[in-house]
Amino acid sequence: MTTIVFPTEINLNNRERGHAGNLTEKEVDMLKSLWMRILPLFEQNGDDIHLPVYDDSSKKSGFFGFGAKKEDPDRDYFLGATSDPRWTELPLEKALPLIPGRYLHEAFWGMVVTANPDATLLRFLRARKWDLNAAFNMLVNTLRWRIYMRMTEIVSLGETGLINALEKAKPGLGVSFKQTLTRGMVTLGGPDRNYRGICFVNVQIHHKEDQPLEALKLLTVYIMEASRVICDYPTETVCIVFNLENFTMANMDFEAVKFLVNCFQAYYPETLGSACIHKAPWIFSTIWSIITPILDPVVASKINFTNSIEELEKFIPADSLPTIITNDPTRPCMDEREKGSVPKEGYSVIPDCPEINNYKQMLEVYKKETIAWANQDKAPDSEDAMNRLRLGLKYRVARIRADKVLRGETSFHTKGFIKITENNRLIIKYDTEIWRSKDITDWI
Repeated sequence: MTTIVFPTEINLNNRERGHAGNLTEKEVDMLKSLWMRILPLFEQNGDDIHLPVYDDSSKKSGFFGFGAKKEDPDRDYFLGATSDPRWTELPLEKALPLIPGRYLHEAFWGMVVTANPDATLLRFLRARKWDLNAAFNMLVNTLRWRIYMRMTEIVSLGETGLINALEKAKPGLGVSFKQTLTRGMVTLGGPDRNYRGICFVNVQIHHKEDQPLEALKLLTVYIMEASRVICDYPTETVCIVFNLENFTMANMDFEAVKFLVNCFQAYYPETLGSACIHKAPWIFSTIWSIITPILDPVVASKINFTNSIEELEKFIPADSLPTIITNDPTRPCMDEREKGSVPKEGYSVIPDCPEINNYKQMLEVYKKETIAWANQDKAPDSEDAMNRLRLGLKYRVARIRADKVLRGETSFHTKGFIKITENNRLIIKYDTEIWRSKDITDWI
């Protein structure tokens, strides 16, 4: 088991190279440059917004419905409905000037959420091997994708609010999303032996025809956004387990796999720490030969194959495993033990309140101090690094306070995995031997 030093105060000890608090002078310069390219985007005017228009008249044509065209199964009804198609369809260099700065601003800080903002930018720099232009392009491409995916709304609406919004967008879509969420195909838990949160994907439960692809896309990003709360220093990555026990070709969904792979490689850089493919049958070797070419070598290097509980327990403690893997109903994991209540619906329009006003003020302070820091003409030192961490903590504390308003409840809140206390402390609970409950508020 990897030894993790959980911080009790801000310091520069036990920090990985290329991460906040442990940067070379060149890497600091790269970080400053990336900030100075990103921040001006939030002030741009952009172009008039032209929302997508769909012609649904054809599905009503025909004599008593005969001869009418079928609905496009690949069309999204919720995703992309509030963004200009040019923002995602045009090449990045042509699309970016068209996007109003307020959309980019919202998408950016919605991506940072409770993390250290410097750490967020550093993920993109590391993913592109410290190539500034490549990191910038990757970051802004992620922002336009998040706008299309309506990520800020997905988070603010919460589970119940999202289901209702999907049902309004397309009758049956909200029901499909809810069924997919509650079917047990995906469960959250943890930690693994590196103290990372875990997402278990129980593939035997999935059948492509049970839900539209849009519902699967929404489930994927919904889970990923919820798990990002626990994906911060010192455990900045997550573990994912694909349970392929009882897998048949009827469970295969290449489009869903491709979407998940693309999320990790293009939009959530440096987030996947480990992946286990458990009990893959012989038929999966053919599928694996199709999947392998779309995997980035870095992602591929993090994948482990396990064929027994004993092998899987080399990566994940026994009390973190769900019963669908252990086949032992006497040892349910926390996600199975805790039923939780129906999550409260979040806000579709964020209200004015002290927490939100304080958060907005903190954003202005953070941007102002970051610009001043980026314009400093002096070599970085340990005090400089500490000051950035202190500023990051101030931001984190303000965001955690505002998170009660900005993030609608999920099942992971009502089950007790994620909790913000009355005095604004962020608590993560796994209720396992190596991690019962920890206050991670000041981890920066």
